[in-house]
Amino acid sequence: MLGNGGGSVSEERIARLDSAVSEVFEMMLDRSCGPVDAEIGIQERITARIQFSGAISGECLVYASQTVAQIAAEALLGTVSETCDPMVEDAVGELCNMIAGGWKSKLESSEAVCLISVPAVTRDGALEFQDEFGTSYHRCYSFQGNVFGVTLAFQ
Repeated sequence: MLGNGGGSVSEERIARLDSAVSEVFEMMLDRSCGPVDAEIGIQERITARIQFSGAISGECLVYASQTVAQIAAEALLGTVSETCDPMVEDAVGELCNMIAGGWKSKLESSEAVCLISVPAVTRDGALEFQDEFGTSYHRCYSFQGNVFGVTLAFQ
């Protein structure tokens, strides 16, 4: 699902996001990953947030169910993890960091002059966007049938 951004800027940002997500999953998890039409519930999910500040002000959220987050963590780390393993949170935070960084690396040089925060991660799904963001893009992705979401929001 695409968000409320309009025109070619929206299409470019989504294409960059699709490319960044695909590259992260192929390089770091050795999995193919692509966009799908789906919805992710807000209950029992792990959410990671990265903030952009500078030429671009905004946020990137990566969110998944506990189960999908655990599967992604196992693929990233190469080890089996338990449901409440803190490494699952770390892995989701690192995925968010790599996706946000990959997306930023695809920007024009004038737009790319921005800082990226460290990821903030929660297991209760409570990380939601701040009210000042007027444009957002929502996209769901699937790797091996496991669906997770990514949202970009900007002022």
